[in-house]
Amino acid sequence: MAQNDHSMIIVIGGIFGILPDTLDFKVARFFYQEEYIVSPTSENPDLQEIADTIAKAIDQAYTESRLVKLKLNTIKLGADLFRQYTVRFLENQVIVKLGPTVNMSKNPIGEFDHDKAPVATAVTKTKILHTYEKATYVDIFSGPSFAFKKLGDGRVEAEFLPWHRAWSHSLVLGAILGAIGFLLYGLLTSYSGHWDIARMYGLAIFGGFSIHILEDQLGYMGSNLYWPITRERAQGLKWMHSGDAWPNFITVWLTLLAIVYNLNRFSNERVFNSSLVEYMAWAFFLPLTFIIAIGFLTTKMLAESSLNVEQEQLKEVQAENEEEGS
Repeated sequence: MAQNDHSMIIVIGGIFGILPDTLDFKVARFFYQEEYIVSPTSENPDLQEIADTIAKAIDQAYTESRLVKLKLNTIKLGADLFRQYTVRFLENQVIVKLGPTVNMSKNPIGEFDHDKAPVATAVTKTKILHTYEKATYVDIFSGPSFAFKKLGDGRVEAEFLPWHRAWSHSLVLGAILGAIGFLLYGLLTSYSGHWDIARMYGLAIFGGFSIHILEDQLGYMGSNLYWPITRERAQGLKWMHSGDAWPNFITVWLTLLAIVYNLNRFSNERVFNSSLVEYMAWAFFLPLTFIIAIGFLTTKMLAESSLNVEQEQLKEVQAENEEEGS
């Protein structure tokens, strides 16, 4: 269809492939209102005040048996500089630790001793259930949100980014959008075979929307897969993080290879005549093996170099100690 009929079906699939996150980050987050907002204003914030505010929100969710929402704002130092701090939930404790100054790539600026970094702790009235990562890094953009809710066993769950991957990441919603696309195309066109093409558009909409959601399910947060039938996010498989470079790179790579293969397959003048197995071997597995090998060797060389430097430093320290002793 894209090759012979100048169809926009690939673009349609792409648009609906990014729609779930677009709905969240461009719409849902701006309608989500938090009851507590932590806004550190200095480069060296009052960590105890941050920990106490988080613990207060958790305790309120516990004592009042209701949902309590909290926002942690970042510490912006400049156009591309932020002061990082981390939040951990451990049993019935909230632990806040100061981090280094970072840029938008989350790379530290200057030296920073993590072992000597200031730490604050606040105790809560009940145990905390946190199903996302152990540490939440508050550094770039606007900062994360939490929703605290009391569970049946008395614990309070700390739900990370409660406005994200909720109603917008539903397979049911994807099916509804696909059906709407199918009906609109079918009703607005009347040439021969238009319902077959309408079905393809509906499948492209549902496929792009659903693949995004299912890929997200490989991570930690999970999604509300069957909203409005279900009200909670299904826990992710925790195979990878959404920001990991390799899963994202491989996904984009495979997608582009699939598009190129199919455009060539249906072209009147093919550029190559390889089978799918041959194509994937040359275009995916062989380059991927080469890249992994280079990465392994580079990592090994860097580790050996770092070990040699540490050994040299240790020898220097031992020599200095021997000189002082003599």
